[in-house]
Amino acid sequence: MFSEQRTEMEESIRKIRNGRINRRSFLERVGAIGLSSAAAISLLEACGGNSNSTGGNGGSTTSLVWLSEQDTTGTYAALVNEFNQSVGKQKGIHVTSQQVASTDDLLARYTNMLRARSASVDVMSIDIVFPAQFAASQWTTPITDTQWPTSDRANYLPGPIQGCTYQGKLWAAPLRTDLGVLYYRKDLVSTPPKTWDDLVNSAKSASPKSTKYGYVWQGAQYEGLVCNFVEVLYGYNGSILDANDSTKVTVNSPEAKQALTEMVSWVGSISPLAVTTYQEEPSRTVWQNGDATFMRNWPYAYALGNDPKQSKVADKFDITSLPYGGSGTVGHSTIGGWNLATNAYSKNADASWEFIKFMLQPEAQKKLAINASLTGSLQSIYTDSDVLAKQPLFSKLGPILKNALPRPVSPQYSDVSDAIQRNIYQALKKQASVSAALSSLEKDLQAVIKK
Repeated sequence: MFSEQRTEMEESIRKIRNGRINRRSFLERVGAIGLSSAAAISLLEACGGNSNSTGGNGGSTTSLVWLSEQDTTGTYAALVNEFNQSVGKQKGIHVTSQQVASTDDLLARYTNMLRARSASVDVMSIDIVFPAQFAASQWTTPITDTQWPTSDRANYLPGPIQGCTYQGKLWAAPLRTDLGVLYYRKDLVSTPPKTWDDLVNSAKSASPKSTKYGYVWQGAQYEGLVCNFVEVLYGYNGSILDANDSTKVTVNSPEAKQALTEMVSWVGSISPLAVTTYQEEPSRTVWQNGDATFMRNWPYAYALGNDPKQSKVADKFDITSLPYGGSGTVGHSTIGGWNLATNAYSKNADASWEFIKFMLQPEAQKKLAINASLTGSLQSIYTDSDVLAKQPLFSKLGPILKNALPRPVSPQYSDVSDAIQRNIYQALKKQASVSAALSSLEKDLQAVIKK
């Protein structure tokens, strides 16, 4: 909601409280600024509906705006309405939600808004790669131990919390997460691979006798390539930046050379040459057509792959954790997902935390899982009987998530990502040797960090 829209909404609230407009006029006014009829009615009820109305706490209602990524299931809207009818009524808080379909568009909106020091949005959904950037720009307020005690945080997945932490402070709360997983044809592979060597050997045995390709993944020059590279790198005990000092570049290491050499060896052997053009959907298409033994992708592909109307591999596959190699002893998925943060320029920080806290509670986390198939951040949902009855996949994701790690945490993440994409892609295309690509990446990252 832009500042002009918000001003109009707040003015309409004041007028109906003072009896200067009636219910119909109120609905027409807020409808004209883009508020849905359902949200407008909910807002009206929260405000008392007529003159001299107050919030449930005996004072005026605090109006919040939550801007988020798109949720096509309606679960976000239902949770907002539930908050407004329960905690909101009790404490005099009303939340209006807005969604933006594109992550890039959402980031652009935030950037323009926050550079202008605007408070047009109170609660912001931000991608897992941006908490450090927003914190360094002082665009969000840190979450204190008083608000969210350490004892309570321990009930949530450590990886997403790590991704929201910068310079020892937590700058956002992990609402939901995502993770890379390995899909394998259980009708062709008797034992899922634990190491990359295991995967290569199994892929060569099954392909081309049973499938066209051994392994499909995301090798195009985009953010997905960053996820794929760091997953292999982490499995070899390597890193991009020092976990304790984001200004120290660690990528040009023996572990990284092993990891990148491994990836380069797949192209044109167990993976098609065209894998360097693949993003998530092309990988999924090849997989669902029954043309690959293994696939790296996100959990969203599980239900689609098991739909016999569109998939030739329905009921023929399973998922497992990503492999490891070299001196590694465990595979690590890359964390995706979305987090809730309070706009540093909002005048409603306390009310914003009340809403964020509501979204972290077991009831809300379970509804995200059951109604939207979203992998929440609360660990208990992965063993919850109600969740597993509706989403049996969650029993497999829980153990994998415990070892999941974020992409490099840096306030210059956009530039960090660009450097990784360019240099790793050159190695995959054999336009640069592994050593040259990592050396160039090291120099590029050092230049980014010095900005």
